[in-house]
Amino acid sequence: MPTELLNALAEYVATLSRSAGETHRAEDRSAYTAHLAVAAEIFACLQTNRVAEAKYIVKSQNRAYGIGYLSGSEGNASTSAFAKFSAKIDAYREA
Repeated sequence: MPTELLNALAEYVATLSRSAGETHRAEDRSAYTAHLAVAAEIFACLQTNRVAEAKYIVKSQNRAYGIGYLSGSEGNASTSAFAKFSAKIDAYREA
């Protein structure tokens, strides 16, 4: 698996984790936990060369982020980090 995808996923996870710790909105914490769980699923797919499945999960997460329900600067940071990761995996073409 290309290091660039794993690095991009790691950046996204780090941002999610940081945002979850910094948010003052208790109602957002469960959403961050859910996003972190999905990121773990994506990681497992990438590690086992199931890129198509990872892309499918990312597309479904795009719909979730499209709602824009994470609040404040933490939510904006998480949404932006996900958009960057999503663009990377979408552009990835297997050899």
